[in-house]
Formats: sequence, C-alpha cells, structure tokens
Amino acid sequence: MLLTNRFNRCTLGSVLSLAMICFSPPSFSDDEKASWLDDINFSGYAKFLAKASNKAPTSIDLDDLSLFVSGKFNRWFNPFLEAEAYNMSIWKEGDGFQFNNLHLVIERLYNDMEITDSDTLRTGKFLASINHWNIVHAAPLVWTTNRPITSTYSLANYITGVQLRHDFNALSGHALEIYVQPVEDFNHKPASSHERQYKTVAGARWIFNEDLDYYMGVSFQHAQVANSDEIRDSVSVDGNWQHKWFELESELLLTHVDTKEFRQHGNDWGGYVQMAVPLIKHFNLITRYEHFEYANKVEATNTELGGIVYRPVPSLSFKLEWQQTQGNQFNNQTGLYSSVAVLF
Repeated sequence: MLLTNRFNRCTLGSVLSLAMICFSPPSFSDDEKASWLDDINFSGYAKFLAKASNKAPTSIDLDDLSLFVSGKFNRWFNPFLEAEAYNMSIWKEGDGFQFNNLHLVIERLYNDMEITDSDTLRTGKFLASINHWNIVHAAPLVWTTNRPITSTYSLANYITGVQLRHDFNALSGHALEIYVQPVEDFNHKPASSHERQYKTVAGARWIFNEDLDYYMGVSFQHAQVANSDEIRDSVSVDGNWQHKWFELESELLLTHVDTKEFRQHGNDWGGYVQMAVPLIKHFNLITRYEHFEYANKVEATNTELGGIVYRPVPSLSFKLEWQQTQGNQFNNQTGLYSSVAVLF
C-alpha cells in the first residue's frame, strides 16, 4: 500500500475569536485538576533540499522549518499557528558553507468555530482551498520535491479572511467551502519568493469525495492582484485515486487574466498527471508530466519528472528526482533535485 498522510485540520485565532473565549471558557474533562496546557499540541516539519539545476549553482538549503502550535478547547476556540523559517542557504557551489539569508513568516494563524455539527467558520490566515496539493503541501506529505506549476502559479495560495465549510451529512464525503479575503495578505512572503500578492480574493470549492481511497474537487477563485489592475478568474478540477498498486493524481486549470497591460495570451492554463508506484521496502517510483502556458510568456512549459521516494515511516521521506523541462523554464528548471523531509 502507498503510505499517505494528511494534515490534521486543527486551528488558531483572530481577534474576534479571542474575544469569544471570554464568553466560552475552555471546557475540560471531569477531572478538575486537568490543565488547559494539556489541550495544546506542538509539532512541525523540516525539509532540506539539494539541487543541481542547469540555470543555477549546485546548492544545499534548509528549504522549510515549520512549527505548529494548535489547541482544541471548545466549539468556539480551536486555534492553530504555523510559523515558518524558509530559504536558508547552507552550502552553495563557489561560495562554500554559509548560514545566512534566513526568512521568517507566519504561514498560518487562524481559529475554527464549530457553529453546528456540519458547519465550521474559519477566521484568520489559512491555506486557500484551491486544490488538494495546497492543503497537504508540507514536504513530508507530498511525493515530489518540486511542486506542479498548475497547483500554485495562477492562484492565491493563502487567504486572510473568513471561510465557511459545510459538510453534507446525506452525501458522505461531500463538502462545500466558501472563502473571502477583503484585505491584502497578512505577513505575506516577499515578491521575490512568491509570484504576486493579492488585494482581494473570493472563492469556493465543491468537494465531491474526500477519503483515503480517492478525492475529487472543483474550485473557483476570483482575485484582484495588489498594486495592479489585474483580475484573475480561475476554475480547476483536481483528483486523486489510491489503489493497492498505484496512486494517480491530476489537476486541470484555466485562469482568465483581465488587465490593460500587454499579455502574450489571454489565459493561464495547464494540467499535470502524476503516478506513484510502490516498489519494495518502502521505495516508490514517481513519474509526472505537466504542460503549462503562461498568459504573460510566449513559450509554454512542458515538464517530465521521474524519481524515487523512500518512506521508511509515513512521517519521513527521502526523495531523488530528475526533472526535464522544455520551452519556458521560468519555474521548475531542468536538473537533479533531492530532499529529506521529516514531520516531528
């Protein structure tokens, strides 16, 4: 069987939720001596990346170091925090060992309120419900070191605002998520490490099925880019099927780009197909093909990827992959990539 893990959907706060705690103090078990500290959990993950791409010097980086702090106190106060250190160079060809250029960001900071058994209101900064890859994007939980362009480039990956999720009891695995971001991203990464920032965002995702065997979702997003007249309207379909002998994943995306600035094309569009096949002793063979066309670039990108992933336990992965890119190499350049990722 393929080893698969998913993030626990626990959560952290906004000012509104912090105020509500005054009216709904933490509810503990019948043991009056229990401490509220018992309801707080600490975890995280780390990813070390080695890359030898055709367009850059060979390097080793601490790509991600994330700390999670979460708590579940009552139906109104269930906070979650993810603080991340990223993109710290450890060694670079020609420069030797170095420990500098560390960046820090609040990756997520939100609270979940259980309004009913079927409805959850999330407030704060959280991952946008644009596809399954974005929700489980932590390095130990995904199959490849490099992320598909389709899953990240065209859309707002983070939301600073509110989201309402409704689970349909009559339809097992079905859910609807609607989110709104009325202001610019909170504590966003600099433009040098992220394609663009967003001023306002609104979106929705219909999840047809969400379990360990397979999932499928359709997503819509309307986003206004900050410091620009650009408006991006996106629709995508993504899914995953886990069989005894393989795991198949795919996504298709179309983004209409509305702007007065010159563009080579009117849309971003693309898709990928990825397969993971178990070998022996926790080794897995990974293959992926992706085609992606940018609205503001002449050439499309065609990428073939092949690699091996070793997962002795679900929380630890060793990845080695070769990526061959034809056409535009703005993202995911041709080269050899390796990473070690661990959940703790």
